[in-house]
Amino acid sequence: MTTRQVACWIAVCDLCGGTTDPEGFTAHFDTPADAIGHATAWNDRISGWTITPDGRLVCDTVTDRAHETVHEAAGKRIPEPGPDAMHVTFTTA
Repeated sequence: MTTRQVACWIAVCDLCGGTTDPEGFTAHFDTPADAIGHATAWNDRISGWTITPDGRLVCDTVTDRAHETVHEAAGKRIPEPGPDAMHVTFTTA
């Protein structure tokens, strides 16, 4: 069996350095755009990271006020810690 080193891209939170999605996995991609697109996606499984107006990428953690502030400014509501603490919802206009 042979091996080789390959380059890939992962999303990294600019606040805490986190790289995992809500399921605890670090997804690897061929381009930076693909990594960011996956991290900021919104669907039933992925709660969606936030890109700030100044270009920072912020994960969906709820462990501190800095993360919460970024998500709230983007119109997301972070629930109180509990069984669904990693679930982020968007407010409706």
